[in-house]
Amino acid sequence: MTSIRPLLALALPAVLAAGCAAGSEPVAAPEKTTYTIDKEASGRDFYTEEVPQQTPIEVEAAGPDTEAPAADPVTGPAAAFDEPAEEPAGGPQDTSARTRKTGTSGGKIVYNMKPPRGYKRYNAPGAYNVTKLIYPRREIFGVFTDQQRNQVADRNALGRKVGMQPNMIKSFYDWNNGFDPNWARQIWAAGAIPQYELEMQDPDVATIAEVANGQHDEFVRTLAKNIRQANVPVVFSPWHEFNGDWYPWGYCGSTSKADSNACQVKNKPSDFRRAWRRMHNIFKAEGATNAIWLWQANQIGARPKVGLKQFYPGESYVDWLGVVGYYYGEKGWYHTFDTVFMPSIRALKKVSKKPIFIPEMGMDSYNRPKDIHNFLYGVAKRSDVIGFLWFSYNKPSEIDFRIDTNGTSTRAFKKYIHKAAFGFNPRSPLKNKYNARTHK
Repeated sequence: MTSIRPLLALALPAVLAAGCAAGSEPVAAPEKTTYTIDKEASGRDFYTEEVPQQTPIEVEAAGPDTEAPAADPVTGPAAAFDEPAEEPAGGPQDTSARTRKTGTSGGKIVYNMKPPRGYKRYNAPGAYNVTKLIYPRREIFGVFTDQQRNQVADRNALGRKVGMQPNMIKSFYDWNNGFDPNWARQIWAAGAIPQYELEMQDPDVATIAEVANGQHDEFVRTLAKNIRQANVPVVFSPWHEFNGDWYPWGYCGSTSKADSNACQVKNKPSDFRRAWRRMHNIFKAEGATNAIWLWQANQIGARPKVGLKQFYPGESYVDWLGVVGYYYGEKGWYHTFDTVFMPSIRALKKVSKKPIFIPEMGMDSYNRPKDIHNFLYGVAKRSDVIGFLWFSYNKPSEIDFRIDTNGTSTRAFKKYIHKAAFGFNPRSPLKNKYNARTHK
């Protein structure tokens, strides 16, 4: 949901010159579509959408190449927290992962789901093998910090405050910005996994349909070559929150406003699937199998009529499922793990059995200690959720989302992050024990 894009490459492409037929008058170039894109739009503008109960899910026919919904993965018991998370009043509750109150000394640590029997992931010769990272035993604790600052230094400072270094660092890049292998190597050398979020802010530069039709293969191929050149794990996520209509690469649904960003471009879910597969195939051809493909939706409470499966490119093209969500207690919106994330987790589990990651989340200051406990408990008790990444940024136009926005928030986070299986050395993702040398 971020609007932090300091490295945007938004220069419009040159307008094609009018062609001339031999011996005839010049022919005028066709008019280009004019877009009025609001780059500050986000899912937070749409949370008040009202949908009647039992409204049919809005989907586009996915075609014969889509796959049957996968079975519900098994979840595990709760980790050792002081007290059970408070349940929201009213509404159906998920009980698949709930257990008794455990206490700090007698609780059982819950590790993440194991890979399915016979699991294999193609690894190009010489490329960093990310197979062990796909199903890490302990929870990922990632962070996004101000991209205009030194993100590694800010991550280290935060890690000292909470007693655990984040093991993933996110950055947002717009289409045509490219990929710097040194950026990824520096993050990996610091003990974290780089997460590359690829956006497409200007439809005059590129659209989903154009990518699907091969018009941007050169950029995709260069991107893949540079990721392969880095030869470290890179969590790669193009076009996040695709089920929303606030981004130009999103989806225009029946409840969308005609002037919303997605409705101006009129993307189709079939274009999204084809574009994703085309990019993935190019990456594979270039040997960039060190990329971990993260397919991330916005939490479905913002667009409850839009089905997710219509956007799914297929099991062979995705490593992790993702859901973005924020706590908004002050505005009376979503303020518990059950209300923010569980509807989306249930929806994702109908699409695939892949691991689920929360690649972007944050919360307002309504009741930070309680909400931090509720969130970390919610992640820890589910073996199908492999971790989270906190949007730890002070957004001047909105909210100070930083974990360490004040002492109370910092102390609460430090307390609860240590009560479950959070944090691990990315080079040893299957080890159960906490690696103190990695988290000084």
